[in-house]
Amino acid sequence: MSSERGRAKGLVLWAIVAMVLLTAAGFASGFIIGQMTANSSAGPTVIDDYGRTIKLSGTPKRIVSVAPTPTEILFSVGAGDLVVGVDDYSDYPAEATLLPRVGAYPPNVESILGLKPDLIISSDLVPLAQLESLEEKGIPYIILAARDLQDVYNDVKLVGLITGHIEDANSLVSSLEHRVSAITAKTMDPNLTRPSVYLEYYPLWTYGPGSFGDDLITLAGGQNIASNTSGEYVPVTNEFVIAQDPQMIIYTVGANYNETTPETIAARPAWSGVSAVIDGKMYGVDDNLISRYGPRVVDGLEVLAEIIHPELF
Repeated sequence: MSSERGRAKGLVLWAIVAMVLLTAAGFASGFIIGQMTANSSAGPTVIDDYGRTIKLSGTPKRIVSVAPTPTEILFSVGAGDLVVGVDDYSDYPAEATLLPRVGAYPPNVESILGLKPDLIISSDLVPLAQLESLEEKGIPYIILAARDLQDVYNDVKLVGLITGHIEDANSLVSSLEHRVSAITAKTMDPNLTRPSVYLEYYPLWTYGPGSFGDDLITLAGGQNIASNTSGEYVPVTNEFVIAQDPQMIIYTVGANYNETTPETIAARPAWSGVSAVIDGKMYGVDDNLISRYGPRVVDGLEVLAEIIHPELF
């Protein structure tokens, strides 16, 4: 399960899954990528990643981030000094861990109000009801919800615009694009053999078509075994994975709710006959580099590319 959803176990995990699905359904009808529509001395007017038009009165001075991804983006463009509070799971960069905490999913509205913010920046995993209750109290909110690398670039630029760090944001995006191009120049070779990959972010949960994980596998030179499933984040069965017979299994590590290892994978019913298990091609990657859709996702792409095609790097 994504780091954006916290470090949960057992029933807490399933409660979060249910909440995420409901939240996503509520937002899905208007998904686009954030952009500026106007900029004046009175402040910019922007469109966030779900098509909402937000007119800001000026550069915000007190921002509360209620998800790890916007926290990382804010600090990456040099706007960390504007952040006065973060959600419970924002643990990067280190400076973010020193800020007041406002809860998780859902965040604590009273804690947020106590920090007197003039802007909330959220991911699409925070329940809309909490965000709307804050807006009713005069605090605007912006939703960031990247679906691929281009979306990440757009969100970095959007945050740079909002916070008055346009040059920093543009410079960061240029650096990220250069790093990605260095990878895809090798992994997008039409003559390259693309091994089949099962990427698991929680036991028997994977990335389907249109998801960030699916995009990363493709860019890293692999073929996602779940690319034809029915949703972006999907549960699968033992039988499905066995039938697909992935050549590589990549699983996330670093989250307390996920204790997957090569040994636990090999011990699953009938998985001993899966090619990746037979060949010992099972690899752990940092959960935060795959599931947080900020600048560090390019680190995740680099890691995946080196795993999938070690001969190229």
